[in-house]
Amino acid sequence: MTKKRRHSRTRRLSDSGSPTETDKATKEFWHGPAALPDSPSKVQVAQDAAAVIHSLGEPPLNGQEELAEHYFDAVYQRSVTLASALAAAAELVGDDEDDLSN
Repeated sequence: MTKKRRHSRTRRLSDSGSPTETDKATKEFWHGPAALPDSPSKVQVAQDAAAVIHSLGEPPLNGQEELAEHYFDAVYQRSVTLASALAAAAELVGDDEDDLSN
């Protein structure tokens, strides 16, 4: 009968007691090298969700421009609603007086 090995060579090397480079990199990845940053600045909720998109012109869908524009506007408005709800939950919605340059 042949004897079975109890430990592999790599296991013996990693059990040396001192942290390896991989262990250090793993710890730095999950715990980060520094403290958390300062809180972000306040955000403004857009009044016209599709202003930038409308500035590009009508959607290039022959014969379906009005219908497409209607659905696109609905999607843009919904995205602004959800984003502003998330910002409000995190207390990040600002007033007109808040400085946005930070």
